[in-house]
Amino acid sequence: MEQCEVRSGPYRIRGVFTRPDKSGRFPCVVLSHGLISSKDSSKFVSLAAAFETAGIASVRFDYQGCGESDGSIEETTLTGRIANLDAIAEWVFGHPSVDAAKVGLLGSSFGSVTSLVKAARDTRIRCVSLWATPYLLEKKDDNSGADFKDALYADFAQYDLLAEARKVSCALVIHGEADTVVPAREGKAIYEHVGRPKKFELIKGADHIFSVPGHRERAITLSVNWFRRFLV
Repeated sequence: MEQCEVRSGPYRIRGVFTRPDKSGRFPCVVLSHGLISSKDSSKFVSLAAAFETAGIASVRFDYQGCGESDGSIEETTLTGRIANLDAIAEWVFGHPSVDAAKVGLLGSSFGSVTSLVKAARDTRIRCVSLWATPYLLEKKDDNSGADFKDALYADFAQYDLLAEARKVSCALVIHGEADTVVPAREGKAIYEHVGRPKKFELIKGADHIFSVPGHRERAITLSVNWFRRFLV
């Protein structure tokens, strides 16, 4: 593993680069966590390990205001997170251990939206895996303790995410059937708008964060296989 740090505006964005334990240049997947999560969540640590086993490098990082990165989570906006992802992606494309022609994105929830927009606007991105992806954002009590500003919702509303989805192809869309945070119909709508090749997987009984180990392992396995097919 290698620590990485990039600048995104005034913020230092910190992450961890993991690659297979051998020499060479590897395909790489950039992992984007959700609104109030971090790179060190068990889900993303497990994803990095699974990709390493499959011969694929990965970068998991903290968006501004999360984990080890600078900033305040209350100041979060989708535009700001896209800028963070842009900065990390440039680091990835320039890394000597990465095959720059084989870079993909995997995001969960708000990180999935960020990955969707990035893929729509950057033709270098080969394929994506989108977990629990919303295209609507309503102000409500999420029990996170974070006092998000109105700017989060106003900024989000400026994006036509279904239109952005039309610019994306080679997408695996995964959703939990029992997701009460982002209804499965939102993930299905994203899937219907992305281009082929594409695949939709509804995991029966799974919640928003795939907290049940079997559900999480299913999502990880599906994603690793997707990237092995289209990235490697």
